[in-house]
Amino acid sequence: MSGDVQPRKRKDKRRKRDDDESSHGVHITKMGNDDLHLHVHHDHGTGGHWCAKIIFFALMAVLLSLVGLIIMENRGLEDLDTPLSESRFSKVFDGWVDEHRDEHDGHDVQEPSGEALDDHDEHDDHDDHEEEEEEPLSEELEEELEEEEQPTEEDEPATDDEDEEDEDEENNAGENITAEDAEEEDNDDDGTVEATVEATTEATTEATGEYEAEEDEDDEDEAAADDDVVESTEAPLSKAEEQEDDDEDEEEQEVEESVEPPRSQSAAQSAPATYTNDDDDDDDDQDKNDADDGDDDEFESLDQQFENDPEDTEPAKAVASEEQDQDQADEEEPKEEGSSWLASQIKPKEAAAVPAEKDDPFEQELRKANEEMIRENYAQALRSFNTLTTNFAHEPSAHLGRARLLELLAKKERSNQRLWEAIDAYKRYLAFGELIASNLEFKNAGESCIENLRFLGHHRQATTIHELLIKRLPEDPRLRNQLSLTYLMVNNLQQVEKVAVETLKLWPTNAVAQLHYGLALRQFHADYAKALPYLKYAVESEEEGTQEAFFYLSLGETMQRLSMKSEALEVYSKGVAKGFFASLYQRSLYNEPRLRAQPFWQPKETGYERQLEKLALNWRAIRDEGLALLGRSGFFEDEAELLRDKGVWQQYELYAQGRRVKDNCRRAPITCSLLEEFPESAGCRRGQVKFSVMQAKTHVWPHCGPTNCRLRAHLTLAAPEPEKTSLRVAEQERTWREGELFIFDDSFEHEVWHNGSQPRLVLILDMWHPQLSAAKRRSLTPI
Repeated sequence: MSGDVQPRKRKDKRRKRDDDESSHGVHITKMGNDDLHLHVHHDHGTGGHWCAKIIFFALMAVLLSLVGLIIMENRGLEDLDTPLSESRFSKVFDGWVDEHRDEHDGHDVQEPSGEALDDHDEHDDHDDHEEEEEEPLSEELEEELEEEEQPTEEDEPATDDEDEEDEDEENNAGENITAEDAEEEDNDDDGTVEATVEATTEATTEATGEYEAEEDEDDEDEAAADDDVVESTEAPLSKAEEQEDDDEDEEEQEVEESVEPPRSQSAAQSAPATYTNDDDDDDDDQDKNDADDGDDDEFESLDQQFENDPEDTEPAKAVASEEQDQDQADEEEPKEEGSSWLASQIKPKEAAAVPAEKDDPFEQELRKANEEMIRENYAQALRSFNTLTTNFAHEPSAHLGRARLLELLAKKERSNQRLWEAIDAYKRYLAFGELIASNLEFKNAGESCIENLRFLGHHRQATTIHELLIKRLPEDPRLRNQLSLTYLMVNNLQQVEKVAVETLKLWPTNAVAQLHYGLALRQFHADYAKALPYLKYAVESEEEGTQEAFFYLSLGETMQRLSMKSEALEVYSKGVAKGFFASLYQRSLYNEPRLRAQPFWQPKETGYERQLEKLALNWRAIRDEGLALLGRSGFFEDEAELLRDKGVWQQYELYAQGRRVKDNCRRAPITCSLLEEFPESAGCRRGQVKFSVMQAKTHVWPHCGPTNCRLRAHLTLAAPEPEKTSLRVAEQERTWREGELFIFDDSFEHEVWHNGSQPRLVLILDMWHPQLSAAKRRSLTPI
């Protein structure tokens, strides 16, 4: 019984299900005895979920159109800080962007009258009301977009469920599925589809109505087209685009009529305190203030006034005429207020997108080389400059940079070879001549080259650079004075005089030129009386180039030779005060600090007592060699220092600047062999060893030796009249006696008299100051 009932129930339920499905367009096709293929097709008058999609994409198209129009509206105005509220589409984005326009608070404007302030407050209230009306609009639009997205999201899962269930039924067709289960699944599917369609229809209708309401509020003049919006989704889009185009044209016209809204606003703010017209003008001013003092949506508010309030047309026209009058008034008033407002509205232009010109490869490499030199990475800098001078040999700055670097390396390494390389690089740079645009760089490079050549003792090459500089800059007297100084260093007094005379012809009062000319007169012509005024004028002028120890020494010695002893001591005292001299009597020029100084020394104080005693023991053998040489003409030479006042004073040199004079030593083998055992004297690079003969009736001017780095010993070989000869050192005097040896510091002032009738012969030995270390002795330059 139960077996018959069960199949019958299945058949009844299957028949009932088929009837229900046929009403929904269900077609059943038998695939076999037990397999069924179901094809479900739903047709709904509302369009199902596709309607929601159409509405969604239509709204998206509207939004994209709005964004495109805003972009086109502001095209070319990217430099302006245009707030969103100035655009007629700003209400769409109201609430999405947080604006802060605090710039206006900083404007310095004249305080308006009370009546204007009242109008301004009323206008602010009106603006606030407009903002309150716009805010719900943006919220509705935001809710609309959210509701449009929700149905679509709900609809898609439903469709997916249907597809999945169809696939399940196809895959499970061979299984024994009860009619009750199949019926429940079908009912659930039908319910889901129907619920989705209803929800979509309601959302679509609501969104469409809200959208139409929004269009009706913005475009009252086109209210007749609202019905078409409900019937066709394309109609609102086309009318919105047309309305947007019309609004854009109106805005462009308004912008053309008021080219400078910032200026008009500033002027309007100051108008109540400036204008003194009648009541009608005051009313116009107030209307203008109401139009300009609002927030940055003045264009939008003006459009609404013309469209919605025809009665307000006349005040708006007054605003336009007032703007023209205000522009004329602004020409007579300071424009600081308008400029400050405009500066706050216009952002500074950022770096233009114009592609920067490519740096010159040479300039890049030169900059890198200079940076390495500044970082004291001299090895890398030298490689860079070598590459530059090879690849860009025609560029003067490459050779100049290399010269400066080599000069630094020479000082750091204490290398004369590096210094020669620097000199050569400077010469290559100077050879470009007129191709070098900067006279200052040309002069500095030339002077550096001259200084290095002087240091190395190549003064003749230095004079060539001097002449090159004078040719380039003939109006600079300093360059001529430097040339005469170089000649003075090599004691070329004839050229010193020549250059000084030429300089004085062009600049008669030039103190340095007068100084050099006075030195030439004193040392070349021995005309002390004529030289004195030039020397005195120059030293007393204290101009640059005249304040050196040698010049004070020359002036004092000139006075001494003119028997002006007191005046000379006064000059020396000034030199001591300036730090040129160690003391009033010790006036050497090449000194080392903190060395013991005293006029006379005892042998045991020097540390060379043993060597000196051995020389004293052999004084007769030394005397015989000296007298033999004195008896032969041509061996003794006159002293070259121009220290004689009168008489004859000659010398025969055995060692000079620490070097043996070979030919002379061959004629005095005993003396030179003894001196070889005394290296502190034979190797003294700042002294001499020589035979010195002074004839009767000779006077040597007071003078000082060149350095305090040495001591001087006299071994007396022949002194037949000791009572008639004398040596003064500072304020102490001594005489010579045969076979005796005494030591004095010749950096102190000393003077010699020989009033006898026979020659006086001595052996002069210079020796290192005992307080100088061996390393220091090696480092000192020869004198």
